[in-house]
Amino acid sequence: MSKTTNDMHINDIEPLMAKNIYLLDVREDFEYELKHLANSTLISVHDIPDRLEDIPKNKTIYVYCRSGNRSKQAADFLTSCGYDAINLTGGIEAYAGKYVQNEVSTQIDPNRIKIEASGLQCPGPLLKVNEVMNTLSIGEQMEITVTDFGFCADIEAWAKKTGHTVLKNEQQTDKVVVILQKNQQQSTSQPLVETKDGATMVVFSGDLDKALASFIIATGAKSLGKEVTMFFTFWGLNIIKNPHAPKIKKSGLDKVFSKMMPNSPENLPISKMNMFGLGPKMIQKVMKNKKVDALTEMIHKAEELGVKIVACTMSMDVMAIDRHELLPSVEIGGVGSYLGDTEHSNLNLFI
Repeated sequence: MSKTTNDMHINDIEPLMAKNIYLLDVREDFEYELKHLANSTLISVHDIPDRLEDIPKNKTIYVYCRSGNRSKQAADFLTSCGYDAINLTGGIEAYAGKYVQNEVSTQIDPNRIKIEASGLQCPGPLLKVNEVMNTLSIGEQMEITVTDFGFCADIEAWAKKTGHTVLKNEQQTDKVVVILQKNQQQSTSQPLVETKDGATMVVFSGDLDKALASFIIATGAKSLGKEVTMFFTFWGLNIIKNPHAPKIKKSGLDKVFSKMMPNSPENLPISKMNMFGLGPKMIQKVMKNKKVDALTEMIHKAEELGVKIVACTMSMDVMAIDRHELLPSVEIGGVGSYLGDTEHSNLNLFI
């Protein structure tokens, strides 16, 4: 029977800290420099397979990270290699004891870059952070003010994913103020096991509201560093039509299909309350008033971010859609290419 890794909450380690125990910090260098447990050894989770000779086999290995996820992975690996490893759940962020070294109360830079993003709706603020952070040098700070209260949770997940530091995340009466510091990007070394970190989605619907949801998810996932593929099929092909495309001469059923379908994303219906075309006009006006990007702008941002947009060749043929009627950035592919991308995805949606 294989051994299993034991768990212990990190605060339960306090009585043992005065003893000669082996503490293993599996975070990255910049995280260790900001704060770590006294007398702990730093070996990144990615480097453990190559540094097993540096980890004693005659001691219990107490493993910790920021929140307990990487330490669980490392402890499981060490256990499989014959070590007596204990995962310290909660991570150093949950530690309430006195054995902390180099804890830096990072000072907020009075000369930080300030961004006003009030009124922007999800994923606008996150895309703005991603854009500005790419222009900063390591150690520089930025402040962003938003009115989207969901941003509080979004920015914590984004910072954890990208390796940057949230110095302030404060909800005020009518806004959220967040201050971030740019750190080194997280290590791109190979993890202990193969990971899937892409996002794929089949966009079947040609409804405006579902198209908006698709691009909100896609751009949000891309800003978190995921490789994103959107596979448009059947009615969804109308979303990625080029409003400036030249007229294509068609005949027979192809001509009938073309007349029945929208010729650009600006003319899509909505799934509820279409009201003979009045519904889309109403929702577009509300979006403008609420400062939500129009669908055409969302598509443009997705293109700029590098979202992979693929049109299904079989559906194009059935729906009588010519390549020249689609946006220039659209790739042409079949289900095989889409399924290939799903092999590297941990998020797969059908819309």
